[in-house]
Amino acid sequence: MDTLRELRKMKQIKKKLKSLPINLRKKAIREARNAAGMQQQQRQQKVKKTAKRKKNSSAHIQNEFERAEHKAMLAATSQELQQILASCEELADVPFDCTPAELWGKIATAEGRATTTIYVHRDGLSTLKIVLHQRSPTIVQLKKAIASISLAQHKRRQRNERRALAEDTADQPEVELVAAATGNETMRRSSCELVNSALRNGHEHRALVSWRFLWRCFALFNVDTNQPIDDNADNGRAKLTALGIENGSNLKFVHRVKYFGRRRQT
Repeated sequence: MDTLRELRKMKQIKKKLKSLPINLRKKAIREARNAAGMQQQQRQQKVKKTAKRKKNSSAHIQNEFERAEHKAMLAATSQELQQILASCEELADVPFDCTPAELWGKIATAEGRATTTIYVHRDGLSTLKIVLHQRSPTIVQLKKAIASISLAQHKRRQRNERRALAEDTADQPEVELVAAATGNETMRRSSCELVNSALRNGHEHRALVSWRFLWRCFALFNVDTNQPIDDNADNGRAKLTALGIENGSNLKFVHRVKYFGRRRQT
Protein backbone atom coordinates (compact mmCIF):
# COMPACT_ATOMS: atom_id res chain seq x y z
CA MET A 1 0.00 0.00 0.00
CA ASP A 2 2.78 2.40 0.86
CA THR A 3 4.51 1.84 -2.46
CA LEU A 4 1.29 2.50 -4.36
CA ARG A 5 0.78 5.76 -2.47
CA GLU A 6 4.31 6.84 -3.23
CA LEU A 7 3.85 6.06 -6.91
CA ARG A 8 0.63 8.10 -7.00
CA LYS A 9 2.38 11.00 -5.28
CA MET A 10 5.26 10.85 -7.78
CA LYS A 11 2.79 10.91 -10.71
CA GLN A 12 0.95 13.88 -9.22
CA ILE A 13 4.22 15.75 -8.69
CA LYS A 14 5.31 15.05 -12.31
CA LYS A 15 1.98 16.33 -13.61
CA LYS A 16 2.32 19.50 -11.54
CA LEU A 17 5.90 19.99 -12.76
CA LYS A 18 4.85 19.59 -16.41
CA SER A 19 2.12 22.16 -15.95
CA LEU A 20 4.57 24.69 -14.48
CA PRO A 21 6.65 27.11 -16.57
CA ILE A 22 10.23 26.09 -17.26
CA ASN A 23 11.76 28.53 -14.74
CA LEU A 24 9.41 27.53 -11.89
CA ARG A 25 9.88 23.85 -12.77
CA LYS A 26 13.67 24.13 -12.47
CA LYS A 27 13.28 26.06 -9.21
CA ALA A 28 11.03 23.35 -7.71
CA ILE A 29 13.45 20.59 -8.80
CA ARG A 30 16.39 22.52 -7.31
CA GLU A 31 14.57 23.08 -4.00
CA ALA A 32 13.58 19.41 -3.78
CA ARG A 33 17.18 18.36 -4.45
CA ASN A 34 18.49 20.72 -1.78
CA ALA A 35 15.93 19.48 0.76
CA ALA A 36 16.92 15.87 0.06
CA GLY A 37 20.61 16.79 0.49
CA MET A 38 19.89 18.57 3.77
CA GLN A 39 18.01 15.54 5.08
CA GLN A 40 20.91 13.28 4.16
CA GLN A 41 23.38 15.64 5.81
CA GLN A 42 21.27 15.73 8.98
CA ARG A 43 21.18 11.93 9.05
CA GLN A 44 24.97 11.77 8.73
CA GLN A 45 25.41 14.32 11.52
CA LYS A 46 23.03 12.36 13.75
CA VAL A 47 25.01 9.16 13.12
CA LYS A 48 28.27 10.95 13.95
CA LYS A 49 26.83 12.40 17.17
CA THR A 50 25.60 9.02 18.37
CA ALA A 51 28.97 7.44 17.62
CA LYS A 52 30.78 10.26 19.43
CA ARG A 53 28.40 9.97 22.40
CA LYS A 54 29.08 6.24 22.66
CA LYS A 55 32.83 6.86 22.47
CA ASN A 56 32.68 9.58 25.15
CA SER A 57 30.56 7.40 27.44
CA SER A 58 33.05 4.52 27.17
CA ALA A 59 35.96 6.90 27.81
CA HIS A 60 34.09 8.40 30.77
CA ILE A 61 33.53 4.93 32.24
CA GLN A 62 37.22 4.14 31.78
CA ASN A 63 38.24 7.42 33.45
CA GLU A 64 35.88 6.79 36.36
CA PHE A 65 37.34 3.31 36.79
CA GLU A 66 40.91 4.63 36.75
CA ARG A 67 39.97 7.41 39.19
CA ALA A 68 38.39 4.90 41.58
CA GLU A 69 41.47 2.68 41.36
CA HIS A 70 43.71 5.68 42.06
CA LYS A 71 41.65 6.67 45.11
CA ALA A 72 41.72 3.10 46.43
CA MET A 73 45.50 2.97 45.98
CA LEU A 74 45.93 6.29 47.82
CA ALA A 75 43.70 5.12 50.69
CA ALA A 76 45.62 1.83 51.01
CA THR A 77 48.97 3.68 50.92
CA SER A 78 47.92 6.20 53.58
CA GLN A 79 46.59 3.40 55.81
CA GLU A 80 49.83 1.42 55.46
CA LEU A 81 51.87 4.56 56.19
CA GLN A 82 49.79 5.24 59.30
CA GLN A 83 50.51 1.73 60.59
CA ILE A 84 54.25 2.10 59.92
CA LEU A 85 54.43 5.47 61.72
CA ALA A 86 52.33 4.21 64.66
CA SER A 87 54.56 1.15 65.13
CA CYS A 88 57.72 3.29 65.47
CA GLU A 89 58.04 5.27 68.71
CA GLU A 90 60.37 7.88 67.20
CA LEU A 91 57.90 8.62 64.39
CA ALA A 92 54.64 8.29 66.33
CA ASP A 93 54.09 12.08 66.39
CA VAL A 94 54.67 12.47 62.63
CA PRO A 95 51.37 12.73 60.66
CA PHE A 96 51.08 10.39 57.70
CA ASP A 97 50.40 13.35 55.36
CA CYS A 98 53.41 15.30 56.62
CA THR A 99 54.63 18.01 54.25
CA PRO A 100 58.32 18.26 53.25
CA ALA A 101 58.68 21.46 55.30
CA GLU A 102 57.30 19.76 58.43
CA LEU A 103 59.43 16.66 57.88
CA TRP A 104 62.69 18.57 57.37
CA GLY A 105 61.94 20.63 60.46
CA LYS A 106 61.35 17.51 62.58
CA ILE A 107 64.54 15.89 61.26
CA ALA A 108 66.61 19.00 62.01
CA THR A 109 65.13 19.22 65.52
CA ALA A 110 65.82 15.52 66.17
CA GLU A 111 69.43 15.87 64.99
CA GLY A 112 69.96 18.90 67.21
CA ARG A 113 70.72 21.28 64.34
CA ALA A 114 70.01 24.99 64.56
CA THR A 115 66.53 25.76 63.31
CA THR A 116 64.37 28.85 63.05
CA THR A 117 60.94 28.50 64.66
CA ILE A 118 58.32 31.09 63.75
CA TYR A 119 54.73 31.35 64.99
CA VAL A 120 52.13 32.72 62.56
CA HIS A 121 48.87 33.82 64.20
CA ARG A 122 45.65 33.70 62.18
CA ASP A 123 42.37 35.41 62.98
CA GLY A 124 39.86 32.77 64.07
CA LEU A 125 42.18 29.85 63.25
CA SER A 126 44.95 27.93 64.99
CA THR A 127 48.48 29.33 65.17
CA LEU A 128 50.94 27.90 62.66
CA LYS A 129 54.28 26.68 63.98
CA ILE A 130 56.83 26.96 61.18
CA VAL A 131 60.20 25.22 61.71
CA LEU A 132 62.73 26.17 59.02
CA HIS A 133 65.74 23.85 58.74
CA GLN A 134 67.83 26.17 56.53
CA ARG A 135 70.82 27.92 58.06
CA SER A 136 69.84 31.35 56.72
CA PRO A 137 66.19 31.10 55.63
CA THR A 138 64.73 33.68 53.28
CA ILE A 139 61.28 35.24 53.13
CA VAL A 140 60.45 33.10 50.07
CA GLN A 141 61.19 29.89 52.00
CA LEU A 142 59.05 31.12 54.88
CA LYS A 143 56.11 31.92 52.59
CA LYS A 144 56.33 28.51 50.88
CA ALA A 145 56.40 26.77 54.27
CA ILE A 146 53.38 28.79 55.47
CA ALA A 147 51.43 27.88 52.32
CA SER A 148 52.17 24.13 52.47
CA ILE A 149 51.71 23.71 56.24
CA SER A 150 48.49 25.75 56.38
CA LEU A 151 46.99 23.75 53.51
CA ALA A 152 48.01 20.45 55.17
CA GLN A 153 46.49 21.53 58.49
CA HIS A 154 43.30 22.59 56.72
CA LYS A 155 42.99 19.16 55.06
CA ARG A 156 43.54 17.43 58.42
CA ARG A 157 40.93 19.60 60.13
CA GLN A 158 38.48 19.00 57.29
CA ARG A 159 39.07 15.24 57.43
CA ASN A 160 38.56 15.15 61.21
CA GLU A 161 35.36 17.20 60.94
CA ARG A 162 33.98 14.90 58.26
CA ARG A 163 34.85 11.84 60.32
CA ALA A 164 33.19 13.33 63.41
CA LEU A 165 30.13 14.35 61.40
CA ALA A 166 29.84 10.85 59.91
CA GLU A 167 30.06 9.29 63.37
CA ASP A 168 27.43 11.66 64.79
CA THR A 169 24.95 11.08 61.96
CA ALA A 170 25.55 7.33 61.55
CA ASP A 171 22.62 6.40 63.82
CA GLN A 172 20.52 9.48 63.05
CA PRO A 173 19.28 9.46 59.41
CA GLU A 174 16.84 12.33 60.02
CA VAL A 175 19.62 14.62 61.26
CA GLU A 176 21.70 13.69 58.22
CA LEU A 177 18.90 14.62 55.87
CA VAL A 178 18.36 17.96 57.59
CA ALA A 179 22.10 18.71 57.50
CA ALA A 180 22.27 17.83 53.81
CA ALA A 181 19.27 20.04 53.02
CA THR A 182 20.23 23.08 55.07
CA GLY A 183 24.04 22.80 54.96
CA ASN A 184 25.95 21.99 58.13
CA GLU A 185 27.85 24.88 59.71
CA THR A 186 30.88 22.70 60.44
CA MET A 187 31.27 21.69 56.81
CA ARG A 188 30.66 25.24 55.58
CA ARG A 189 33.46 26.56 57.74
CA SER A 190 35.96 24.07 56.33
CA SER A 191 36.08 25.78 52.93
CA CYS A 192 39.84 26.33 52.56
CA GLU A 193 40.39 28.80 55.41
CA LEU A 194 44.11 29.51 55.21
CA VAL A 195 44.68 33.08 56.41
CA ASN A 196 41.67 33.71 58.61
CA SER A 197 38.25 32.29 59.37
CA ALA A 198 35.62 32.52 56.63
CA LEU A 199 32.98 33.54 59.21
CA ARG A 200 33.71 37.19 59.97
CA ASN A 201 31.38 40.05 60.90
CA GLY A 202 28.50 37.60 61.28
CA HIS A 203 28.48 36.24 57.72
CA GLU A 204 30.53 33.98 55.50
CA HIS A 205 33.25 35.41 53.25
CA ARG A 206 34.89 33.91 50.20
CA ALA A 207 37.70 31.63 51.34
CA LEU A 208 38.43 29.23 48.46
CA VAL A 209 41.27 31.20 46.82
CA SER A 210 44.84 30.59 45.73
CA TRP A 211 47.97 31.60 47.60
CA ARG A 212 48.92 33.88 44.73
CA PHE A 213 45.79 35.89 45.48
CA LEU A 214 46.37 35.72 49.25
CA TRP A 215 49.91 37.09 49.04
CA ARG A 216 48.65 39.86 46.77
CA CYS A 217 46.07 40.85 49.40
CA PHE A 218 47.85 40.04 52.65
CA ALA A 219 51.30 40.67 54.08
CA LEU A 220 53.11 39.46 57.20
CA PHE A 221 53.36 41.69 60.26
CA ASN A 222 55.97 41.27 63.00
CA VAL A 223 54.08 41.38 66.30
CA ASP A 224 57.28 41.62 68.38
CA THR A 225 58.68 44.70 66.61
CA ASN A 226 55.27 46.08 65.56
CA GLN A 227 56.50 46.51 61.99
CA PRO A 228 55.18 45.21 58.65
CA ILE A 229 57.45 42.88 56.67
CA ASP A 230 58.33 43.92 53.14
CA ASP A 231 58.45 40.60 51.29
CA ASN A 232 59.52 42.35 48.06
CA ALA A 233 62.90 43.42 49.50
CA ASP A 234 65.88 42.13 47.47
CA ASN A 235 63.45 40.84 44.85
CA GLY A 236 61.80 38.62 47.47
CA ARG A 237 65.07 36.89 48.42
CA ALA A 238 65.86 38.82 51.59
CA LYS A 239 67.08 36.91 54.65
CA LEU A 240 64.72 36.76 57.62
CA THR A 241 67.36 38.29 59.90
CA ALA A 242 67.61 41.28 57.57
CA LEU A 243 63.85 41.78 57.89
CA GLY A 244 63.94 41.62 61.71
CA ILE A 245 62.56 38.08 62.02
CA GLU A 246 64.44 36.05 64.61
CA ASN A 247 64.00 32.60 66.11
CA GLY A 248 60.73 32.48 68.05
CA SER A 249 59.23 35.54 66.35
CA ASN A 250 55.46 36.01 66.29
CA LEU A 251 53.89 37.04 62.99
CA LYS A 252 50.36 37.67 61.80
CA PHE A 253 48.54 38.44 58.57
CA VAL A 254 47.52 42.03 57.76
CA HIS A 255 45.99 43.63 54.71
CA ARG A 256 48.73 44.68 52.31
CA VAL A 257 46.98 47.82 51.12
CA LYS A 258 47.10 49.26 54.64
CA TYR A 259 50.93 49.35 54.73
CA PHE A 260 52.21 49.00 51.15
CA GLY A 261 49.35 50.28 48.98
CA ARG A 262 47.73 48.38 46.17
CA ARG A 263 49.82 45.77 44.42
CA ARG A 264 49.40 45.45 40.67
CA GLN A 265 48.32 42.00 39.51
CA THR A 266 51.02 40.22 37.51
